[in-house]
Amino acid sequence: MDTITESPGSLAAGGQLMSMAEIAELASVQRPVITTWRRRHRDFPAPVSADPARPLFGAREVADWLIRTGRADAEQLRPELSLYTLSSLTSILPARDLVALLTALICLRHLDDDEPLADGADDLADTLQGRAWARDPEDRYLAAEIRRMSVDAARLAPVVDELVEAAWGCAGAFERLMGARNRLKVAELFSDAVTAPASRLMAELSGVRQLAVIDQSPLISDLAVGTGDLLTAVADLLGPDMTPMFTGAEPDEFLGRIARRRLLVHGIPAVDLDVRIGGELPDEAGEPDAIITQLPYRPGEERGEADIIARLDDISVRLPRGRTAVVLGPASVLAGDLPPYSAAERRRADLIRSGMVEAVIRLPGGTLPYRPGYEPALWVITSSFGSPWAGRILLADVSDKALTDEVINGLTSDVVTWRRDGYEPRAHSRQFCTEELISDLAEEPGPLSSRRRRSRYSARASADARVGRIAEVQAELTDATSDCTNRQAVVSHLAAGPLLTPETITIGKLITRKRLALARGTRLRSSDLGTAGQHTVIGPDEVLGRSRQGAVRIDRGVLATEYPHARLTEPGDVIVTTVPALGAVVDESGFSVVAFPARAIRISEPERNRLTPRVLAALIRGSEMAHRPAGAIRLARRLEELALPQLSNEDGRRLDGLLAIADERERRARRELELLSELTETAAAGLTDGTLAFAGDPA
Repeated sequence: MDTITESPGSLAAGGQLMSMAEIAELASVQRPVITTWRRRHRDFPAPVSADPARPLFGAREVADWLIRTGRADAEQLRPELSLYTLSSLTSILPARDLVALLTALICLRHLDDDEPLADGADDLADTLQGRAWARDPEDRYLAAEIRRMSVDAARLAPVVDELVEAAWGCAGAFERLMGARNRLKVAELFSDAVTAPASRLMAELSGVRQLAVIDQSPLISDLAVGTGDLLTAVADLLGPDMTPMFTGAEPDEFLGRIARRRLLVHGIPAVDLDVRIGGELPDEAGEPDAIITQLPYRPGEERGEADIIARLDDISVRLPRGRTAVVLGPASVLAGDLPPYSAAERRRADLIRSGMVEAVIRLPGGTLPYRPGYEPALWVITSSFGSPWAGRILLADVSDKALTDEVINGLTSDVVTWRRDGYEPRAHSRQFCTEELISDLAEEPGPLSSRRRRSRYSARASADARVGRIAEVQAELTDATSDCTNRQAVVSHLAAGPLLTPETITIGKLITRKRLALARGTRLRSSDLGTAGQHTVIGPDEVLGRSRQGAVRIDRGVLATEYPHARLTEPGDVIVTTVPALGAVVDESGFSVVAFPARAIRISEPERNRLTPRVLAALIRGSEMAHRPAGAIRLARRLEELALPQLSNEDGRRLDGLLAIADERERRARRELELLSELTETAAAGLTDGTLAFAGDPA
């Protein structure tokens, strides 16, 4: 039977305890599952603590039981158990010192040709300190951390050896530690961490793979190294056969030394590694072949747009001709709609007109896991000098998608093949990027974001599939209503279109041009709401269909005295919400109160010729903005940034007619469902309390 063996002197041997929540995390199950296992399986390890309110269990016994019963694989559980043991040893060292020592010990083992740290010597601390000074005499990587190690802390060495063995090497052990950085309770480690998919995307977009074909030792720079997420992604992308050189700057010495150690264990020789402790990379660091970096995070209220654009300008100046920089920063500045005529807007426009910006890509929320509300974007910076495609820029928006391999590969293919020798636009179908004229963007400043346009071939396939599905739906609806003479058949008259992307306009611009008006909802106290009252309350639940409209009401007297600034809706107002999801409904009768965070959109009379309330609500509900990627806490864009197609008057009229028929059919169906529900509930209640009984024989 496979079990987890203990190495001599291991800290985990027989003494490490786990709570039920920690067992659940180790086994990758929900907490209630552990309670079920304890109740159903008599051989589940007994608690070793005397407190029944918070039972603790022996870590080794739990791990062996998980493996023995087939609930975990030993090869996967060994490194996880080692990580749990290491992350729980803050009684020996403060968390920050513990992380520094653990990474130093892993790096020392790597520099010592993978020789185990625990050699059985009685003076283990002295032995490790001697090995550290021998490998790092100038104290650039690990000597200071191991020099400060106490005799008790030296007992970490056997557990580090276990982790290295379980993770199949020092690089694997280091990455396991970085992958569990949130457990280590050192905020600096994870506050600006970038997800592995985003790091890989940035590495791919930097063009280092193509550079390495020409020069096997390209110079890669990161101007804000942190723990080395981005440079490590480049090292992994190039693999062991390439010999890149890395330079970087990091003002926090604790993080900078971790980044140095991390790159060392990934096979970068010390002679090819120069991570400076400081805010800037000096000029003598050399001209980089690629820059891959992120702009330090700043809260929105402290974010200086002009300073961020100036930083991008500085990065572009560092680039030699033909080289690339990939910069991660706030989407509000890199791709958003900056204040008109502001210094930031002018500087961004000047930088784009210079031809140095090759692509702007909006990324999904959750790219920085510790800041799920942070909306990021990428700039790919390189000179367009000598390119026949100068004067153009690529725009992409994948903020509503997860960064899967398909998305990463598609974006990479779109960008790295563009403006290169031999590029022919008719021979390359871009998946996510659109090619825009810089002059068009400069004429009307606004957000640097364009939704993906499908290729002609995928659009044709999608059109055929949709026409077929519409025919099926119409046939089903016709069959279902063939015996109902008072219902109108649903015939859309839709067919495959010309595959031309319609012109769009954002809701924000429609508001600016007085074609739409947007009104905020009112913050209502739940104590003022009820089932009786003169005014219907419409909030997010009503908009999203989670609650029936009219079920929540407010008295007109309460509204007048407690909410004197509340505004009532007019018939035809569109009530929209983006929290917790995107939804829109038409308030047909009006005189309702909109509950925050829902808002009301009112269409001007001239605009209603082609944009009726029904059409506006349908376009909002059907937009790509409705999808929220995993890890994000809000939608990819603000409501004002949602782009609507500019339909012709005739298309608007016909769509409104189709929606009117659909709304009527939906109303009838909903009423029928309500009556059926009432019938079954009443029958069940009557038979239960004896007030009803079946009479006569069934037909």
